[in-house]
Amino acid sequence: MIKQLFKSAVMACALTSSAVFALPVDLGNAGNYTLLATGTNVHYGIQDMGSLVLGSEAYIYGNVGARDQLNMAHGAIVYGDADYGSLVQQPGSSIAGDANAQASAAFWNALYADVKSASVAAKNFSGISKGYINSSQTFNTQGDLSVFNILGLSLSAGSKLTLSGDTDDMFIVNVDYFGFYLGGGAEIALVGGLKAENVLFNMHGAYNAGHVNVAAGTMKGTYIAPDAYMQLGDGLDLDGVRFLGAGISGNLQTVHGFTPPLISVSEPSALLLLGFGLIGLGVMRRRK
Repeated sequence: MIKQLFKSAVMACALTSSAVFALPVDLGNAGNYTLLATGTNVHYGIQDMGSLVLGSEAYIYGNVGARDQLNMAHGAIVYGDADYGSLVQQPGSSIAGDANAQASAAFWNALYADVKSASVAAKNFSGISKGYINSSQTFNTQGDLSVFNILGLSLSAGSKLTLSGDTDDMFIVNVDYFGFYLGGGAEIALVGGLKAENVLFNMHGAYNAGHVNVAAGTMKGTYIAPDAYMQLGDGLDLDGVRFLGAGISGNLQTVHGFTPPLISVSEPSALLLLGFGLIGLGVMRRRK
C-alpha cells in the first residue's frame, strides 16, 4: 500500500513538472513576462531598441520588462512586476507589483539569449511550408506538434488565420523575412479546443525584418521576435498573449497574459501539494 502511495506521489510530482512547460521550446526566464523588450545587438554588434512604450490607459495583466526605457502614458497600469533600465511615468500611471531598475547588461543579455535560443529551436523543427499568407486560411493539426513555415503574413480587415487543434496539441508558426501584419479587424483564431498557451509565432527574419505590425484585431498565443520591433495598435483584443521582442510600442487597452506563468512557478501547485500529502499519508500509516 505504501509503495502504491509513493508511486502515486511521484507521478503527481512528475505531472507538475511537465505541466509547467506547455510549449515545445523553452523560453527560460523570458517566459515570465507578458511584454518584454530585450534589445538586440545584431546590428553591427551595437545594442539597439529595448524600449517598451505603453499608450494611455493600457492595462497589462502580467509582468513587463524593458532593457532601455519603460514609458507609461497617462493612466497606464501594469498589474504585475516591471523591470527596466529607466522609467518614465505620466500622471495616473502605476505599477501594482515590484518596480525594479535593472542596470546590469548581463541581466538583459540573458533574457535576449532566452528568446533567441527559443526562436532558433522553433525554426529548426521540420514543418510544412505554406508560402506567403495574405488571405484567410486554416492550418489543421498534424498531430501532437504542428509546425508551419510561412514567408510572411499580411491579413486585411475581416481576414483570419485559423489554427485548428484539440486541447493537447501544440502549434509553431515560423514567420520568415516578410514579417507579420494584421489590419484592423483581422484575427488569429484558435478552434477545436486549441489553447493559446500551446501556440507560438516565431518571427525569425533578419535585423528589423520579420517585424510585427498590427492594428485592431484579435490575437492569441506567444509571439517572439528577438531581433525585430513590435508595433501593437489600438483596439486589439489580447486575452491569452505574450509578446517578447527587441522593442515594443503599444497603444494597447487590456492585455491578459498567461496566469500562472508557464515556464516558472513561484509556489507549489495543487498537484505537487497532493504528491507531498500522499507521501505524508504513507509515512503516517507505516508508523501505525
